[in-house]
Amino acid sequence: MADEIVPEQVPDKFTYDYETIRNGGLIFAVVAFVVGLLIILSRRFRCGAKKRRRQGDDDEL
Repeated sequence: MADEIVPEQVPDKFTYDYETIRNGGLIFAVVAFVVGLLIILSRRFRCGAKKRRRQGDDDEL
């Protein structure tokens, strides 16, 4: 009985580290939120550039 070979414990393929998944999701959400804010605010503020209207008649369009 002492000479029996014990099979190695193979970790289950479907066991997840939920803390790592949650942290990765939170980091992704923060990055997506900041990028969204930058896109929204970049159209509102043009670093001092004034909007120029095209010269000409409206009939040209």
